[in-house]
Amino acid sequence: MSNFRGLAHIGLFTESIEQSKEFYINNLGFKLDYEAKIDKPDNQWLKIAFISLNGLIIELIEPSDKSQVVKGKDGIIEHITIEVKNLEEIIKDLHLKGIEFETEEPIKLNNLFNGVQVIFFRGPSGERLELFEFLA
Repeated sequence: MSNFRGLAHIGLFTESIEQSKEFYINNLGFKLDYEAKIDKPDNQWLKIAFISLNGLIIELIEPSDKSQVVKGKDGIIEHITIEVKNLEEIIKDLHLKGIEFETEEPIKLNNLFNGVQVIFFRGPSGERLELFEFLA
């Protein structure tokens, strides 16, 4: 039996924890589970917030030193994927909320998992997000 149990959460740096919470909660349906401020040496701090959606847990991290946030770069995590149903309806709703996508239409991948469609966009700190729908 392994001591490793699986994914606990994904950590994302953000310049504004409030802006990121609002984005994920109001646009994507996440809920706030926990938040705190952690004091560090030399008057530094981290604000953290754990948000979740059906088992996907993201830790939002706002450092006092904003130079730690590399906005617009994919970094070591290329993207975070959220499985959805009714992708076209979700795209319309997010367009109304001002969210822009990398492509005009979802990308259909008929040979992947017997057919999927995906679309990519950016979160408020430049994180790349993918909406992923099984077609079969």
